[in-house]
Amino acid sequence: MRHNFSSFLWIIALLTCANEVHSQEKLPVVQNIFRTIKSDPAGSLWTLKKTDILRINLVKMKGESKRHMHPDADHTVLVIEGAIEGEVDGKAIQLKKGDLISIPAGMPHKYTIKGKDAIIVSMDAPYYDPAKTVVLE
Repeated sequence: MRHNFSSFLWIIALLTCANEVHSQEKLPVVQNIFRTIKSDPAGSLWTLKKTDILRINLVKMKGESKRHMHPDADHTVLVIEGAIEGEVDGKAIQLKKGDLISIPAGMPHKYTIKGKDAIIVSMDAPYYDPAKTVVLE
């Protein structure tokens, strides 16, 4: 399912930047996301939120991924910058800034970055085990 939701970013901010509410009197506190992000050594993946049921990453993508599927989680991608040519269940789809696509668990997909790179928000629910990713090519 593909959507164009530029305003969807506020939902990500709420999910990733607010502290847990412990009582009715206490309001959530907004935090600066760049103080809490954990980055990979290559500087291309930043974990925004990770729980037993959800993972949200900010990812700088380059090149092309192999066709694969996630048997244990739905996979949602929001394009922040750049353009991506996707292949989902054998069908080509073009994604640009502001586009959101949700891929059900078990559905084959791959991405080809158009241009130098693309920046995406990747959301998986429930949190999936990367070791269970099935590479199809």
